[in-house]
Amino acid sequence: MSRYTNVILAIGVLAAAAAVYDMKHDAERSAEHVAALQRQIEDERAQLQMLRAEWSLLNDPSRLQRLVDRYNEHLQLQPLSVEQITRIEDVPVKPVQLEPIDSNLTLGGFAGASPTVR
Repeated sequence: MSRYTNVILAIGVLAAAAAVYDMKHDAERSAEHVAALQRQIEDERAQLQMLRAEWSLLNDPSRLQRLVDRYNEHLQLQPLSVEQITRIEDVPVKPVQLEPIDSNLTLGGFAGASPTVR
């Protein structure tokens, strides 16, 4: 009887050791994944910093003025007048044209008989 108990306990110990090894392996994979994500975040931050610096250089007022002076004859740029500035509420809304899905069914105007949503 004790021989069977020892065999069962040995199998249990082996199963527990395999489970612990599997958990350790999963933890190592998770740690590698986290490290890879952190490297990716750092790379994206560096790229974002570079893009911000490039944006700052491209929007430099002296550079833009030189471009305006150089290409003014071709572009024929004029200063912005006050009358050209308006509020968003004053811009007319463009209607959205939707094709009816099924002419027999009406869904409260969204895909019903009327193709225009207002």
